[in-house]
Amino acid sequence: MTRLLHLSDVHFGAVDHRLVQPLLDLAHKLQPDVTVISGDLTQRAQPDQFAAARAFIDQLPGPVLSVPGNHDAPLWNLPVRLAAPFARYRHAIGRELEPLVSLPGAVLQGINTANPLVWKAGHLTDASAGRLDTAFARAPTQAMRIAVMHHAPVPASDGTPADLAAPAAALAALARAGTDIVLSGHTHMPHAGFAETAAGVLFLQVGTAISTRLKTRTNDFALIELGSGSVTRHDWLSHGGGPFLPSAPQRFLKTADGWRRLAES
Repeated sequence: MTRLLHLSDVHFGAVDHRLVQPLLDLAHKLQPDVTVISGDLTQRAQPDQFAAARAFIDQLPGPVLSVPGNHDAPLWNLPVRLAAPFARYRHAIGRELEPLVSLPGAVLQGINTANPLVWKAGHLTDASAGRLDTAFARAPTQAMRIAVMHHAPVPASDGTPADLAAPAAALAALARAGTDIVLSGHTHMPHAGFAETAAGVLFLQVGTAISTRLKTRTNDFALIELGSGSVTRHDWLSHGGGPFLPSAPQRFLKTADGWRRLAES
């Protein structure tokens, strides 16, 4: 059974350091086949923050697939943001901004939705959509096709609108490529659901794994087990000071008509 560990928005430079070692310990116990970080590795794209993010990644169970978030391009240094927005990310994290990982039964394609021209909001470019088309067309027929991106084209769990330009067009591009699952972050709010115009796509967002920049009462990440369609959130209560604790798993089934949520057993 293929197991994915999904982290996001770790924001080195704004980290609750109590959480780092408990997360690393649990990550290794969960034995994922791949660890995904869906953007915002840093708070302000500073070299020391990228160095800390690199040290964290080196301690995670690998392989690790990460993509940039909007915080991974400089905010205040406009010349650098426009001329070489991801130079520090490439130097510390990896040259490839849209990496590909192939596993038995799954293909994961990273997509860089960060848009340095507007900094916060994201976009799905034609080039990135084409990369998805190519990667998923080459994947084995039975492989689960998973896109990893920082911004999602669906609202957050509290109804906050998608922070992605032309979300309808992005949904259409994801569906056209044959995407099964989208893993994302950005909102700092966990969410699992579907879009009416892209019934074949399951959208899974996690909040911030270890950052102090909470928008809910908890830090969280998720373990996704593709064989059973199980998604298990692990939460750290901000007032608790204990370990990350698993929630009741959510289970999803993909049918010829699209995804559906299974009743809890």
